[in-house]
Order: sequence, then structure tokens, then C-alpha cells
Amino acid sequence: MRTNEPVRAARLPQRAQGSPGADRLKGFVALLAILAIVGGVPYVLVRFFGAPWPDKMPSRDMLFSELSIETVLGIIAVVIWLAWLHFVVCLIAEAVAEIRGHGLSPRVPLGGGSQALARRLIGTVVLIAAGAGVSLPVASAATTSGPAAPVSVSQRHGEEQSDTAKFRQTEAASKLMTGTKTTTGVRTNHDHKGQVVKYTEVRPPQGRNYDCLWDIAERYLGEGRRYKEIYDLNKNKLQPDGRRLTNPDLIMPGWQVRLPSDAKGPGVHTVRVSVDDHGTTKTTVMPKTTTTESTARPSVKPSAKTTTESKARTAIGTEKSGTAKSGAGKSGPSRFSEQGIEPGSKVVIGTAKTDPGAKNAKPGQPNVTVEPHGPGAGQPEQGEPAGGGVRVPTAVPVAAHDGGIGLKEAGIFGFGATLLAAGLALALKRRRGWAQGPGPKAAGHRQTEIGLRLASDVPTAQFVDNSLRKLGSDMAQLERTMPKVVAALATDRALTLVLDPYGAQPAPPGPWQAIADGTRWTLRRAYGPSGEVNAPAPYPTLVTVGQNADGATVLIDLDTANGIVAFGGVNNASRDVVGSLAVELATNLWSEGAHISMVGFGDDLSSLSPTRLSYWIRLDDALAEVTRRTDAQVQACQRRNAGSVAEARLSHPDAALWGAEIIFVSAPPSPEEEDQLNRLAADTKRSIAVVVVGDVMNSPWRFVVDEKNQAVCRLLGLEVDAHSVNPEQFANLVALFDAAEADARDKRRSEQDMPAYEFSTTDLSQPAPVEVDLLGPVEVDARGVIDEGRVALSSEIIAFLASQDYGVHPNVLAGAIWPRGISEELRDAALEHTRRWVGVDAMYADESGRWMLNRSIVRVDWDVFRTLAKQATMVDDPRGLLSTALSLVHGPAWSNLPGGRYSWLAASGIERRMAEAVVDAALRLAEASLNHNDGNLARTALQTGLSFAPASEDLWRATLRLASHFGTTADVTNVATQLYTALTKHGAPRGPEPETDALIDELLPGYHRPAQVA
Repeated sequence: MRTNEPVRAARLPQRAQGSPGADRLKGFVALLAILAIVGGVPYVLVRFFGAPWPDKMPSRDMLFSELSIETVLGIIAVVIWLAWLHFVVCLIAEAVAEIRGHGLSPRVPLGGGSQALARRLIGTVVLIAAGAGVSLPVASAATTSGPAAPVSVSQRHGEEQSDTAKFRQTEAASKLMTGTKTTTGVRTNHDHKGQVVKYTEVRPPQGRNYDCLWDIAERYLGEGRRYKEIYDLNKNKLQPDGRRLTNPDLIMPGWQVRLPSDAKGPGVHTVRVSVDDHGTTKTTVMPKTTTTESTARPSVKPSAKTTTESKARTAIGTEKSGTAKSGAGKSGPSRFSEQGIEPGSKVVIGTAKTDPGAKNAKPGQPNVTVEPHGPGAGQPEQGEPAGGGVRVPTAVPVAAHDGGIGLKEAGIFGFGATLLAAGLALALKRRRGWAQGPGPKAAGHRQTEIGLRLASDVPTAQFVDNSLRKLGSDMAQLERTMPKVVAALATDRALTLVLDPYGAQPAPPGPWQAIADGTRWTLRRAYGPSGEVNAPAPYPTLVTVGQNADGATVLIDLDTANGIVAFGGVNNASRDVVGSLAVELATNLWSEGAHISMVGFGDDLSSLSPTRLSYWIRLDDALAEVTRRTDAQVQACQRRNAGSVAEARLSHPDAALWGAEIIFVSAPPSPEEEDQLNRLAADTKRSIAVVVVGDVMNSPWRFVVDEKNQAVCRLLGLEVDAHSVNPEQFANLVALFDAAEADARDKRRSEQDMPAYEFSTTDLSQPAPVEVDLLGPVEVDARGVIDEGRVALSSEIIAFLASQDYGVHPNVLAGAIWPRGISEELRDAALEHTRRWVGVDAMYADESGRWMLNRSIVRVDWDVFRTLAKQATMVDDPRGLLSTALSLVHGPAWSNLPGGRYSWLAASGIERRMAEAVVDAALRLAEASLNHNDGNLARTALQTGLSFAPASEDLWRATLRLASHFGTTADVTNVATQLYTALTKHGAPRGPEPETDALIDELLPGYHRPAQVA
């Protein structure tokens, strides 16, 4: 079953979701009924009974005359006329109230059922206009059942009563509904200092009695006439089912409405969010200068003033912000304002319209023309770099900014997608295995990879992963229970965990600090783990949803919901957001052992992560497999006397056993499926989370996603610019990963070009004025002075020039370093700052304007390596030259790159060429050493090669043979264990090559291979 099939509504007893045509048909039927009553009844009465008034003046004798059948019928006709007139008055009253657009109709004396029927008819007629102007989202997904069959009226009433009972049970069981505690939101990074906002949910009907704003006002405000306040707070607000409140008489069960601040009683949700600081915020304005340092913080760019003071907090600029005028402009309302919260800041911080460089400048936007760099674009000029060079089209100047790619800007997958893109980038590198970089087959997908590299922030992803693992390890050593986490905020300065207010809140271990009365734990980035932490990940279902108003990346822990997490609102936007969550969980660092089941999403995306992600057409098939896998968790918890998987995950580490199961369903499930999903998600001895596209009324976490991918979860106080992956981007990613798989299997070597300047071994005896290391983490050792904020940008410029043997045109360089565009003024300023750092003689532009490094002054280790490797092919004993060449290797190449930079590597090919050269040199040195019976040198050569390319199975097989030749069976077993560990971490999900398994079977018969954990 495909995703384009209609699916029944899962929310009862709301009006069944139908097409706009069906709504209009119902409206026309109601209109015909009104016309029949208003015009047809008088016609029938006049036709058969005559006029309602007598033909002549009645006399006194009529009172004492005998009653005839005509007289009785006349009396009945008068009664019918009066009833008709009364109903017409009710219709007029309801129609007037509907035309006014707000407020309830006045109560007509003796109205009762007549006025209720009139209200129902008028409300149905409104569907004619609603069906024409509003497109209701109809979820589509694969489910186990067919379309629901028609049922009788008595059965439908029974279903309504059943759903009402379910809502009552949910209301009684929900801690949020009691109003005893306030949930602290994450709209900003300081919501714990904000104000309390209150919400409630519209109740399902009891029989024929539907909840209304008047009843809500009476229930929580003590006065029904205050319904107008509730209506004003919620007018035109998007609801989880995709509709908006436009008429106070038409509200649907499950809608979330904001209440005035004095509301109280069972059923009131209280959320604390930072809405308005009411203080003075000073924002320093960066005037147009030649400054080139990169920063992720936004800056205001007015035409005259250099500072701006505002009584509201500074908000992240968006495309809907107004133009800054005289230092302080007016912006549109925030998403929380659109959802019923007061407006935030009035300060405008660079919009895409006023400052394309401060926001995501994409090709095709008005007034912005940016050509992302790619291979073969344009004709190379005279002296263009040869085969190994990068060819990048001319960058079009678009903005006067420092040129760095700000991580708060919208990337390929939208705002807040830095961790999503980082997971995909690391997964792509793993897919390439030993090659590390793109190969020949990736040429057609370079634009996708460039966008992916620009959007990714691998250092932050590693910081989050290692910090959480270290926290879990420390808590286990202290024998403390890990707290439940509702959300997390990741910034360039800290990681903050927002704890469940209803769960245990133990004291955090150092260097974590408890803030906001212990409801938040924060770790400053400077105090984070310095290296990789070998410990279980405590929160494998933590996933990013987007970026909040302060620019922080917001993550939510799906496991904490203990039920279905529903993404309602606009259906297509919600589907894209949910798809991005699935992709991130399938590729991120801290979800090891997790398994993602995608049900009914149309295209099979399992090739992005074959060991973690699976595709299902039927929900019951997916549930059967998930239940089977998690049965082992239930049994293991019982054997270990563990109360939950979260507890056992840290006390008895086993990533394969305790891996989380996350089910993504592309449409609301049936009531029976919903009950089953909720039971599985609430079972603490099973690690199961469920995410659904579309609204589920009984879901504890209900997100509303609008057309602009702005997601709000009112009852969590969460508001973000959500990231998303649309079907076209999915297709591009799948094609990119397939090309990476093909390139990894192709081990043909490309020809290594000799550097423009060939070094001799005597050159290495003395330090060079400037040294550039590329055979490992990028390092530039220069003797000049440079501001710390410019180091990252200048280092990238030097690294790019070092990868080009014959220099590059300044426009080509600008297209590589600033793929989103840079002005000539700032480009030249950045080059000048870099030139002063390394020395005016070390970096220069030749007569044709091409920038290059003076290789007689600047020593590039990659140039030296290629020179020595070439010379080693010309001598009988290459051990000395190859040993010197491999001594230049100091770790994995191009590691620890800053986020949003070095996207030109996608078009360069230098990563793969380096891997080929280092692996070949290590194998040649090991072979030459064995010819001279020098096992130690051979082992050192292979270990050096593996430090650079840990997924190279050629090196691992050589290491196995070396251990078998010089060592014992225990040595071979140790190497085999290291091999599988390295391939699990750095290799592709396809597993070891057949040659590797065959060699181990030969050297270690009966060796038990460890289970592979993604």
C-alpha cells in the first residue's frame, strides 16, 4: 500500500476528515434544507390551508359555534405557522452571529432544539466557503486495515462515548493536565526565567453536547461571557489537525486553546516560556568594513547608527522580519505569537531580502545569484590547475559579511539541521570506507555533497555525543539514576539538558551544573570531554527538531513521551519534518544500536543506513518485528532485575541488546493500532518510541507544523524553525550514498601528480618559515600575527591553496571558500589578512592575478610525501624514503574540521588521492621490510597507515598475515578483534570484504565474529 491512498481519521469523535468537495456537498444540502423550511413550509401551508389570517373579521357567534374539522385544521395550521416563525427567528439570529464572525448568538426564548437545529444548519452552510478556501490535510499512509465501513447512528454514538472515556482516562493519568507543575519550555535558552502561559484541550462531545468556548470559559474562568477573551487569544491559530480557529462557534475536539492567565482547574496545562524581557538589550551593530572573521552570531546592519537599544530581546532574523531602519526595525510576529503568545523583539537582524549574506542565499532567490561551485563549470582559464585541481565557477558577490558559513543560517535541510547533516556526512564517510573522499562516480552528485558539508557541524555532534556518554558513565559509577530528559539545547558554548519536571532530579556530576532549581543541567563546551568516550549512549532516542529563537539547536528525547509523538498541522510539511527525524536517528553518533522502522513513506530509504533503517508497507508487520526484537529486552530486564531499559543500558552495556526501536508512521493509526502503539511506547522494559505524521488527539506530545516548517508544541513550550528533508532531497541523498558505495568497491588507483615544487630530504632537516600539515588534522604553522577569530578562515584559505599545485584565480578561490557568495572587498580583505599572517613572500598573486603559495618558503607535507613516494620507486631499497614519508602522517586526514567549512573537498578529490597514496606507501614499506626480515618496521608502517585509513582492509589483511608470521594465535586473535572493531566504527555497513573473512577463517578456524552494531 502506497502513501497516496486515503486513510481513515484516527481522531474521534471529530468530524471525519473528507475532501473539500464533500464539505461543500454537505453545505449545499444544508442550504437546500434551509430554503425548503423557509420557503417550502409557507408554500405548503398556504397551498393546503390557505392564508394564516381570516378572510373576514370574526364575529361573536364564532366563539359559541360547533367545532368543525376545518376549524381544527385551521388551529393546527396556526400552531405550525407560529413554530415556523419561531424557527425563522432562530435562523436569523444564528445567521447574524455567523456574519459578525465572533461571539455566540443570543438565546431565543423557548429556542431549545429549534435554535440548536438552526445553529447546526448555519454551521454546515459555512462549509461551502470553508471547503473553497481551506485545504484540510488528509494524511496518507500505509495501514493494516482498509477504509472504514459505514456505521449506524447508534454505533457512532457508542464510538463517541468510548473516545470520551479514553480522553477522560488520558486526562486523569496525565500529570500535565493536573496543573500541579509547570513545564519549562525551550522557546529560548532562558525559558526558566520566562512567564507562565496556560492552555487546555477541547474535550470530546458527550452524546450530543459538544464543548464550546462558552463552556471552556465557565469551566476555567468562572464566567461564560469571557469566551471572547479566549477567542481573541486563539483566533487564526493553526491547530494540530491542520485547521484554524476562525469562528467562535466552531471548535473541534482535541484543539489546544490558550487561556487567560487567571485560568485554573483540572485540565489546565501551564508552560513557562520566555516571551518578552521587558529590559534593555544593547545590540552592537557591525558597520560595513573589511573585517573577515567568521562568527555564528547575528549582527544588525543599519544604514547609519552603530548601536541599537531595544526594550525587547534580540531575536534571530528571519525572512519575515522587516527592514532595519535607523538602527531598529520592526519584524513580524514570532511563531509563538502566531500561536497565541505576545510578540517578541522588534530588532531586525539581517534578512534574506536586506542582507542575503546574513541568511541562506540560495540560487533563484530575488536579487541573489549564487552559483555553488562544482566540477567542470565554465571553461578553465590559462594555467588552470591540472587533473588534481578544483574547478569552481566564479563566485557572485552577494553580501558584505565576513564570509564564513554561520551555523545559525538555513542550510540544505533548513534551520537547526547541523547535527542532522553531521550524522549524514559521517555516515557518508563511513560508506566510502578506506577511500574517505568522493570518487569518480560521485561527480554527478557533488552539489548535494557540497550542501551537506556546508550544513554539517561535526565538532558539535561529537561534543554532544561524548558529553552524554561521559555523563552516563559518571552517573553509573556514582550509582545514580539518569534523569529523564525532555529536551536538550546545543550551542557553540554549552549543552543544556531540560529535565522532566515529574521525574527524579538527582545532583549532576561535575563539571555539569544544575540550574533553574535543578530542572536543567548544563555543561560548558570548554569543560567537555577532550577525546572519544567509550561508554554507552544514555539517550539513543534524542533527536534534533530545529532551531529556537536564540539560535540553539533543539533536541527532544522521544522515549520520554511514553506514547505517540504526533506531528500535525500541514501534512506535507509535517511529513518532511518527520522524515528528517528518521534519517538523523539512522545516522547520528549517539543512537548506536537503534533501529528505525519507516511505515508507509512511499520511497524506501533503507540504503542510507541498511543496518539501522528498514522500510515497511504494513504497520502490523513492522509491529510484529519490533515486538519480537524487544521481547529480548523484557527477558533481559527480568534476568538482571532491572526496572527499565534505560537503567539496564548503563549498568549492563550491550548496544545490540538495548538498542532503541523507533517507529515512524506516515499517517494516524486506527484506534486499535493506536492502543497497541501506546502500550508498547509506555512499557519501560522495551525501548520503543513512536512518531506519527498527522494529529493523534491522545498523544502526549502534539506538534503543529505550518507551511514554513515552523513547529510548535504548546504543552512543551517548544517553538523551533524545524529542519526537513523533502522527497527530492531524499532521492539525491540515496543517489549520493549509492555512488559512495560503488566508489568504495572500486579500488583502482588514480595517477598521482608530482608537486610543482619537489622537496629533497635535506629540506626536512630544518624548519620552514611556514609549514602546512594536511596528512592529518589541518594545521598551519606561521610566524605572523592574526586575530584568533580569523584563524579558521585563514587556515582554510591556506589549505585550499596548498591543495592546488599551480595556484587559482581569485574568483575560483572565492567560490570554494565562500560558496554562498562574498563581495570582492571582503574577499580581498580576507586574503590580505591571511597573507600578513603567513608572510607577504609566502603567499602572493602572480601577473595573471592567480593566488598561490611560494613553495620554497611554505612547506606542505603532502608535497613532501608525494616527492618521497615518487623517489622511493626509483631506488632498490625504498625503506628510508618511505619511512620518512610515513613519518609525516599524524592522524586521520581532514579530521576535526570546523562546521560549515571545507565544502570544496567534495569537488577536490584530494581525500581519496591521499588515502590511496598513504595506503600504498604503507603496504610497500611493509613488503620491503619483510624482504629484509624487519618485522618491527613492517608493523610500524601498517599501524601508521591504519591511523590514517582505519577502514582499509588491505592494511588489515597485511597486519593479519604479519601477526601470523611473527606472532602467536593470541596475537592474530587480537588483530582480528581490532579489525572488526575498526570496521564497525569506520567501515561501511556492508561489512567486511569476502577476502577478509576468508583470511580469518584460514588463520583462525572457528573464530567467533562479534555482532555488528551500527
